[in-house]
Amino acid sequence: MANEKKSGWFSASELIDLYELVPHRPSVIDLTGGQPDLTPEWIPWMMKELQKRRLDSSVYLWSDDNLSNDYFWRFIPPEDLEFLRTYPNYGKVCCFKGFDPISFAFNTGASPDSFERQFELFKRYIDLGIDLYAYATFTSCSSTDLPQAMAGFVDKLQRLRPNLPLRTVPLEIKSFSPMRSRMRMDHENAVRIQHEAVLQWNEELSRRFSETELHRPICEVEL
Repeated sequence: MANEKKSGWFSASELIDLYELVPHRPSVIDLTGGQPDLTPEWIPWMMKELQKRRLDSSVYLWSDDNLSNDYFWRFIPPEDLEFLRTYPNYGKVCCFKGFDPISFAFNTGASPDSFERQFELFKRYIDLGIDLYAYATFTSCSSTDLPQAMAGFVDKLQRLRPNLPLRTVPLEIKSFSPMRSRMRMDHENAVRIQHEAVLQWNEELSRRFSETELHRPICEVEL
């Protein structure tokens, strides 16, 4: 539950009102969380408000997704889903919370069996045909068989789309003031392991893609 002393409830219209008051406002609006799709209607609501104000061609709407639920399809009406699919300036980024079941369970506290569900949900977004990208979290409690685990992760991405690794960005996890007092030895190790993991990620990509492909701007990579 949000702390109402430090936050507030706003409609899509009220959010765009605030956005329009910002001097030199950015041309991107990011719907983030947590998991914005806990209220999946928020995305089409924002689209309709931008369209109503004729901002839909000048503002790029971006939303994050942690691949933890299927509310996007369960609760957005078909007509809004089609509207969203054809909206001109929208992109979604989904975060894979680990490169194997062990890292996924460590990062989320969820069952390692749910690791595969991330790929099922991502496939549904691909099939929708929206402008789609991915993040990946490489912290883990184990570096055992890291080269094999990372190769398997890249294999899974390429089964969805051959070029998907080129639209995937590893996220660096750093300690910061509010969390330092809660850092335990396993967390310190996880931060270290992520750097080993990203080296393996880069090696995998260098084996599978040319230098030209690796240096192509991410927004120019076709899925």
